[in-house]
Amino acid sequence: MKKAALFLMCCLIVGVGAGCRPDDVIDDPDTDPDSLAFINDDTLNVGVWVDDTVVTYADQLADHQLVLNDVFFDYNSEDLSPEMLQALMTDADYVLNNQGFRLLLEGHCDARGTVDYNLALGERRAQSVYDYLSNYGIPSSRIETVSYGKERPFVSGEDDWALSQNRRVHLRVLPE
Repeated sequence: MKKAALFLMCCLIVGVGAGCRPDDVIDDPDTDPDSLAFINDDTLNVGVWVDDTVVTYADQLADHQLVLNDVFFDYNSEDLSPEMLQALMTDADYVLNNQGFRLLLEGHCDARGTVDYNLALGERRAQSVYDYLSNYGIPSSRIETVSYGKERPFVSGEDDWALSQNRRVHLRVLPE
């Protein structure tokens, strides 16, 4: 019985390979770089396959995240400065022109003040950015807010620069 099974296996292996000759092999157009010459570079960056690797949804979200900028605030303020309004306009324009993700607006504060006060201030900062984005035309279904107060500092330290870096709203990209 073992000899019959071995014989049958050998016949299958030899039979499968018998019909293939080297001159029967056809060039694969997917691996031929000249066959892709008609595709724009822009198309390759948007597609599923780029440079023989799969571009995942997480990669696309990370790409969106790299484009967006944090919004920084003055001490004890939720008001948007003219400089931050300009940066936020650029962010809002990008979000409007790119679908497939939502935003979480994370309100942050520096280390000064009580936990409760900073949670409220972080919420007002996030709401300030929310209002701007909503008025710009981004649907409210694509925007959420949260306040972390002083609990998640971006930069450690107590000097003026470190404190100023922690007074911000971080625009975090979320999946749809």
